[in-house]
Amino acid sequence: MNFEYFFAKKIAFKNPRAVSALVVRLAIITIALAVAVMEISLSLAQGFQDSIKQKVIGFVSHVQVGQYGFLDHLTAEVSPIRDTLGMKALIQKQPDVKSVSPYILKWAMIESKGSIEVWMLKGIDANYDWDFFKKALKEGRLPNLGSAGFENPPNLDESLEILISRKQAQKLDLKVGEKATLLFIQNPVKRRPVKVVGIYDTGLEEFDAITLFCDIRLLQNVMKWQPSEIMGYEVDLISGENITETAAKINALLGADTQAVGVMDMEAYRPIFDWLNLQSQTVWGILILMIIVAIINMTSVVLILIIERTRTIGILSALGLARGRIQGLFVWNIFFLIGIGILIGNVLGLGLLAFQYHFQVMKLDAESYFLDYVPVAWVWGKFIALNIATILICTLFMYLPTLIIAKISPVKAIRFD
Repeated sequence: MNFEYFFAKKIAFKNPRAVSALVVRLAIITIALAVAVMEISLSLAQGFQDSIKQKVIGFVSHVQVGQYGFLDHLTAEVSPIRDTLGMKALIQKQPDVKSVSPYILKWAMIESKGSIEVWMLKGIDANYDWDFFKKALKEGRLPNLGSAGFENPPNLDESLEILISRKQAQKLDLKVGEKATLLFIQNPVKRRPVKVVGIYDTGLEEFDAITLFCDIRLLQNVMKWQPSEIMGYEVDLISGENITETAAKINALLGADTQAVGVMDMEAYRPIFDWLNLQSQTVWGILILMIIVAIINMTSVVLILIIERTRTIGILSALGLARGRIQGLFVWNIFFLIGIGILIGNVLGLGLLAFQYHFQVMKLDAESYFLDYVPVAWVWGKFIALNIATILICTLFMYLPTLIIAKISPVKAIRFD
């Protein structure tokens, strides 16, 4: 058996000195709290980023294709692009593409029970990926939409169902099954009666407050566009890991008058993703601070252990044990303490995360954070890397205070006063 390991185990667990016992316990508690705080920070930050990112992408898709230079100017009236089978097929052939659906955006007024609000209509077709809104649907059902494309002319009898948000329904006192009137301010003004068939709530207050969904053919009719004319395509990807790269590949297939932009590169949504990236920087600050606190505490413990066991060091030196091996003895000792602290920290940190995951006791203001509770992400790879890094960094730094052992004289250390 390795002598340093055996001796360190004995002095760590069998014969705690009175002075160092309290310091050792405090050091273990410090390591445990540091590990717990770092794991919680990593989990909550990742959970927050993933939840917000999934919601934004669910609302606007991974990649948008539209007229060049106008994807970020949603308030402007843009010229249509042609919905051709050739363009759609080229996009659909990309390996990471899940679905491609045309869309049109147009501002309109909606009138109901004497109240009038201005909202953005999003016209979509039967190819639209409803997976995100199926989870966000709170009442009613999703609207029935006609097939997209130039082979299906607008049919207003089939395109008057709308999906609105809970916030919009509250403003206009609308319920599922009730009717309202869309007013399009143009020359001449156009009115279209519509029926609310579903109410959704995504938690993205800024998005929910202005967007309602209708059949794309309704907007094509109002705007006097041909059935083949659309504002652009929404492209949903399978993995969503390489959004920018996929957008670049699609761009290479398009003409000079159209472009593909990843959602994270669009000016309208970039502030949200910049904000999320800022959260990552904050987490790194917490990790570094916790590691520094742990190192300082463990350094203090090493110095106290060395001072308390000066006579033991002197005896071991007099018996011929090399200084390097004596240093290893104390490093092993600290390694045991770090291991205990990390074990307790994992139990504490993962336990609190599990409690939040199942019971969601920590709430958030949805209007400010887009979520109504603090999300938890089980980033096991990061948890394991964090534990290994904590052990290695703290253990390596413990060699520095053990250098003081070289200055201890065996004669003075074992002298009896």
